[in-house]
Amino acid sequence: MNLLKPLVSLICFIIMLNLSVRAESLKALNYYTEEFFPYNYSHQGELSGFSFELLELIYDHLGQPVPEVKILPWPRAYVMAQYQPNSVLFSTIKTTNRLSMFRWVCPINVSRAQLFGLLDSQLNITQLSDLNNIKIAVLRGQAIDGFLSKKGFEDSLVRVKSLEQASRLLALRRVQALAMVSQHNSVDMQSFKLLYSLFESEYCFAFNLAVEAAQVAIFSQALAAVQASPEYQKLYLKYFSQ
Repeated sequence: MNLLKPLVSLICFIIMLNLSVRAESLKALNYYTEEFFPYNYSHQGELSGFSFELLELIYDHLGQPVPEVKILPWPRAYVMAQYQPNSVLFSTIKTTNRLSMFRWVCPINVSRAQLFGLLDSQLNITQLSDLNNIKIAVLRGQAIDGFLSKKGFEDSLVRVKSLEQASRLLALRRVQALAMVSQHNSVDMQSFKLLYSLFESEYCFAFNLAVEAAQVAIFSQALAAVQASPEYQKLYLKYFSQ
């Protein structure tokens, strides 16, 4: 029995050393995101937002310095995350179409995809088929874009580069509805009303498939630990107190 104790200690040391090396290797990852208030956005030249501060808490928990995060237009960031081996994209909505494209760590938060119209809109939408023959402004390349395209509404979509552009089109009545996710409140929504809820999913960290499963598992465990902490509750209330 006494001979076993040193062996057990050695095995535990090797395991802990391996985990430490794995956590250290997370520093080699390249993180990409987009301008997506309040989750990730630039403020006075600095990256801010709920998802970015959550990433800071995760790396603090791991005892590692926070890696550089690059803000890119969504289509470019999305391609980079798919084809660059050591890349991570956030905040990415986890959809059925995207499941096999990344290794997922979730949730950052819940995403609710919704349709909005002007306050005086007479549209009565109770099912997807009611969307026929109306024009819908949608952010190009976003999950809602893909969802509505797959559902057969390709001809109804007016793709734009920003939510501000989409809201202007709606205000000018060039489209009848605006598709967006809840909590993406970078525009004043007081002039719009909810018409229909499309789907509910999760915002996640999407890891390139070449990232080792063990690395992703360490990151996932750190996320779970952070979300159980008082610091996470303070962070959540900072951005989503209402």
